[in-house]
Amino acid sequence: MKLPFKLRATLTIAVTFLVWGHVAWDYFHGGIPVHYVLQDPNMPGIPNWLGGIVLPFFTWFLLYRIHKRIDRRKITVASESLRAVVLRFLAAVLIAILIAICFMNGIDLIDYIMGCIFILAFFFPLYKSEYLLGWVLGSAFTFGAIIPIGFGSLLALIFFMFYQLRKGIVGLFRRK
Repeated sequence: MKLPFKLRATLTIAVTFLVWGHVAWDYFHGGIPVHYVLQDPNMPGIPNWLGGIVLPFFTWFLLYRIHKRIDRRKITVASESLRAVVLRFLAAVLIAILIAICFMNGIDLIDYIMGCIFILAFFFPLYKSEYLLGWVLGSAFTFGAIIPIGFGSLLALIFFMFYQLRKGIVGLFRRK
């Protein structure tokens, strides 16, 4: 199955309405929150309305990348089906929500969850766009959109290196 233009546009519009609805809610209920880098008020602040501008473009970009990967006419890989992409996205959303809940309630499980994710990155391609999109959308309510985009993009780069490192090591042992 493919990811048609109409579905990508609909999802991007839905994300746009959700993020701006959240910004409007914040505006009329005490003001738009500002998130500080490293939670330090002396560091630069990032207001949530900035995420309302960036997140729709980021969503469109990642959906386009997913579309290009699963819409290849010459290559048909079962792991690149739309169903697999949706399951990966949902897994990332659930993990991001779990981390956000732990963060908001002061539960000290975030280090263990992140440690497990780093280990899984050696065995699964956690750098793919659907994981990043799920991470950002799952944590945007708590952390705004900009911080998850930056942190998630950095994680995607690290996860790519981990996955390629593991593939290289396995390839090295297979040659011998």
